[in-house]
Amino acid sequence: MQVLLCENNTFQLEYRDGTAELHYRTRTVSREKVLGALLGWAHAEPDWKDGFMWHNIAEQFTPGT
Repeated sequence: MQVLLCENNTFQLEYRDGTAELHYRTRTVSREKVLGALLGWAHAEPDWKDGFMWHNIAEQFTPGT
């Protein structure tokens, strides 16, 4: 799990579900949602990803693309 605060004051969240083929990203303007996701992830809560639209970005990590 990683978070980036973008120049436009939005947050970009990313996580891998084990492998590069399962690498996901989402964006939000809500600090509360970011905090909830980080704490939920850290505590291995099953629903920490809920409330976001996650997009698979694995193609960015595929060799030769």
